[in-house]
Amino acid sequence: MNIDKNAMALFVKVVENNSFSKAARREGVPVSTVSRKIMDLEKALDVRLLERSTRKLRLTETGQDYYERCRRGLEEFEAANLLITDQQAEVSGRLRISVPPSLSDVIIIPMIKAFQEEYPKVIVQCLVTDRRVDHISDGVDLSLRVGELRDSSLVARRLLRYRAVLVASPGYLAWAGVPKHPSELPLHGLVAFSQWDTTVRWDLEKGEETEKVEIEPQIAINDYASIQRAVIDGRGISEIPSIVCGMALKDGSLVEVMPDWQFAPTTIAAIYPSNRNLSRVVRLFRDFCVERFPSMAPNAKLA
Repeated sequence: MNIDKNAMALFVKVVENNSFSKAARREGVPVSTVSRKIMDLEKALDVRLLERSTRKLRLTETGQDYYERCRRGLEEFEAANLLITDQQAEVSGRLRISVPPSLSDVIIIPMIKAFQEEYPKVIVQCLVTDRRVDHISDGVDLSLRVGELRDSSLVARRLLRYRAVLVASPGYLAWAGVPKHPSELPLHGLVAFSQWDTTVRWDLEKGEETEKVEIEPQIAINDYASIQRAVIDGRGISEIPSIVCGMALKDGSLVEVMPDWQFAPTTIAAIYPSNRNLSRVVRLFRDFCVERFPSMAPNAKLA
């Protein structure tokens, strides 16, 4: 099958811009050329990639899968082209990132430290917030986000997939006893990640079994570092991401409760508006995160 690689790249640009005309303008080619290239690509593949209407474009299911693979391939080509430049020139500049509170001290500070050891002239500004930032209006180059990406105008590179775990201190369990089933959790002291909600639901799975446990935590905090401190101090049982509590589990400050019952896996991804608009510093940090992120959480329970 003889596929035009330029047509594949144009297909990615059309999807990223959600428009033939915008993609054509940014690539400096006529709209008719872009349209013809995409039609030729669909003909060569013998499949429809885009549903077109007068107002919007929509990826077909096959088109979505094809786009993801083409995008990754295009990023690799661009990274290869930048490799020589990156090796020959000194890297400097300012990097603005956004991270959720649960990652700031556990992973991000070590990540920034390691990055700046390789690129000491890069200045890093980090916004710690649990809200979804607007990359344009907030001036954020790249954000680290927990959970699945729902905004198709952004690009996501998965960094890590992990599970949260139920944990408690050894002292608390010696005093209160060890629960054997999720239904026993409401009988215990509980600490939960929450804002102003009076009740929290924990969904736990064991094979084909699922338990949805409604709890009323004695302490509710929207910061996992504080939750971990409270649990280590014997305030009860809590759900904590394994990337946060991995070291405490390793040194024995915390122990896992009911390890056979598991939470659904969670994804951490690097989010940014478009590959085309990424500066050299942002590209380097993105690739650095992809390569190093798993090693920054060696004790995490990966999924």
